[in-house]
Amino acid sequence: MERLFLQVIEMSLTSCYVILFVILARLLLKKAPKVFSYALWSVVLFRLICPFSLESMFSLIPAGFNAAGMQTVPQGITYLQTPPVQNGTAFTGPFSPAAANSPLPVPAVSAGVDLLPDWVVWGTVIWLAGIVILLAYSVFTTFKLQRQLKAAKPVYENVYALPGLKTPFVFGAIQPKIYLPTGLAEKEKAYIIKHEQIHIRRFDHLSKPFAFLVLCIHWFNPLVWVAFSLMSGDMELACDEGVIKQLGSGIKQDYSTLLLSFSAGRQTVRGYPLTFGESNAKGRIMNILHYKKPAFWVVVIAVIAVVAVGVGLLTNPLQEELTIEDYARQFIAEKIKIYEGMDWQDQKIKIMDSKITKLEKMAAFENLLARPVEIWELAYRLQPDKYLDVMPMGVPTDDGWITETADDLGKPMLIFANAGSRPEFLGCIYWGAFADFSTPATQEIALREFLERKGLLPPETYPGAHIIVKFPLSSGETYQLFLSQPVVQGEHGIWCVERWGGEGNLYYVLPDTKSLAADYYRELQNEVEQGHQPGLKDPLQVAISFIKNDLGQWQVARDDLVLHHAATVDDFLETPESHFIGFISNFNDGDKPYFHLDQIEWLTREDTRRLAELNIDPDKDMPNGFYIHNPHQDSRYCEVTGQTKYYIINWEGDAAHKSVAKEEFIKHLAQYQDFMPPFRIVTRDGFVQSIREQYVP
Repeated sequence: MERLFLQVIEMSLTSCYVILFVILARLLLKKAPKVFSYALWSVVLFRLICPFSLESMFSLIPAGFNAAGMQTVPQGITYLQTPPVQNGTAFTGPFSPAAANSPLPVPAVSAGVDLLPDWVVWGTVIWLAGIVILLAYSVFTTFKLQRQLKAAKPVYENVYALPGLKTPFVFGAIQPKIYLPTGLAEKEKAYIIKHEQIHIRRFDHLSKPFAFLVLCIHWFNPLVWVAFSLMSGDMELACDEGVIKQLGSGIKQDYSTLLLSFSAGRQTVRGYPLTFGESNAKGRIMNILHYKKPAFWVVVIAVIAVVAVGVGLLTNPLQEELTIEDYARQFIAEKIKIYEGMDWQDQKIKIMDSKITKLEKMAAFENLLARPVEIWELAYRLQPDKYLDVMPMGVPTDDGWITETADDLGKPMLIFANAGSRPEFLGCIYWGAFADFSTPATQEIALREFLERKGLLPPETYPGAHIIVKFPLSSGETYQLFLSQPVVQGEHGIWCVERWGGEGNLYYVLPDTKSLAADYYRELQNEVEQGHQPGLKDPLQVAISFIKNDLGQWQVARDDLVLHHAATVDDFLETPESHFIGFISNFNDGDKPYFHLDQIEWLTREDTRRLAELNIDPDKDMPNGFYIHNPHQDSRYCEVTGQTKYYIINWEGDAAHKSVAKEEFIKHLAQYQDFMPPFRIVTRDGFVQSIREQYVP
């Protein structure tokens, strides 16, 4: 939704220029029929709703002012990724199988997350709230009016009369009706009906509500409010002129008097209904009295002017066609700005020169987007004005130039879409510490994650049937697998683990192959159809094999798995809760409150399998009905939030749990000196959701 908000801002900014130009053009068309001024507002409407436009040498939009050139968020956002491990799993978070049997220390934001500024997030919330308020008010008033119109009596065809109406209007979308006040003279009825019929014939009863809907989307832009008001006025002026044109100039005086009698007085901005007396009554009367049939040459000039202005404002200026090398140099220039802005050993460094040493296309993928996506490897050198003992961008080479390979991020890989005569730069992925581009399979995984985070790909590799399998790690967290059928859907198709994650981390699975993943799974499907590896058609067997062999979680049994059939991507993106039990220590109530948890296993007589594994005799070792198994003294970092709930045992009452505030919970902890009871902890996305004291008999 934040991306949509940014797109709306860009369209709204471009429309500001278009609105101002149309206002100026209206002044030049002052002598022409108002229908031409009214027509120009369609250009503004197009700019407000359409995120793209054609390019033309006739464009009246200044270069750099169009939406393509006014990006609120730069395209070159860097996406960092965690490297694939050797067992064939690509990760995007801090977790790795090597650490599966260790507690996770401090919750970390997964590398590669596209972080947007706070103002974008809050701006999106305020923007949506404004839309909801405007639409809710509009819907409320429309339904209120619709109830009032039930008492209207038909006059003829689509004309109705209703006592008490202050002004005539058109109401209805599919079958618009004209509503008149009672007590009108026949001549007055004829004028009003003709006016409203022109509205209906020109589809104004549809275009104005649609324009109001667009206004609701761009409510934060004051120029859009001005445009809506002026458009409404031009609509009425054009209709008035249509009436005079059809009924003759002899009705001007009577028509003006009628219009004045129904003047709404105070002008309001609304999308519905089309009222006869709305808009600037004085201006409409003056226009009626001064209206006369335009000369042919005036109409011709007005048509030419409207077409020229329309083409000029509908199209963007021709942009300079940048090459791959141009984008590479822009990328290097941005890096230089960063280095020159750094303070290093209390000194500033200035880059005197730069050069590209390598710019080669590494790979191209035709199947990810509608356009080909290409990976270009970039190598460059920088020459600083001074050399320090430790340089912020690396160590100088023998010739005094600094290589980008010394950058902690690794080698930059530039990503382009449709890299033909006009490539589109999508961003950069670093090869080295954060990604692997050594094989087509690793390249595809890196690109897919990158494109998903930019919103260019849906968050699923293989569409179709999905199964989610939840399982516990040895360290206590609940994680989940996202299973898909990559080749054939149904009972004959193989299953694979597409991605997995938990506690706010997302991991992409890389099949053990150097070829493309699609080719690899097609080969497996062929093997299964020939009678080999039938277990690949069993999602449960695929899941348990991945958990044990790829993640090293040998303690997980089939009974520990929780399957969710007919799952969706949204189901997978909903992080599961993790449950722990242990002893709390070092509760720090600072800016980011946290505590340490010494994890234990709370075993009862019902845990027969685990008791047998630990060789615990319930009759001898569990006199009170429970056993605390605490083989490790490692502490888990647990961060609480303002939404964390705290439950303690009410020892002064019936020993039931009661909800308390954080401050009271901390005081409750302090009362335990010789013995600290265990607490049950529920976490999600790396943060504590609830803490509940465990009753100890």
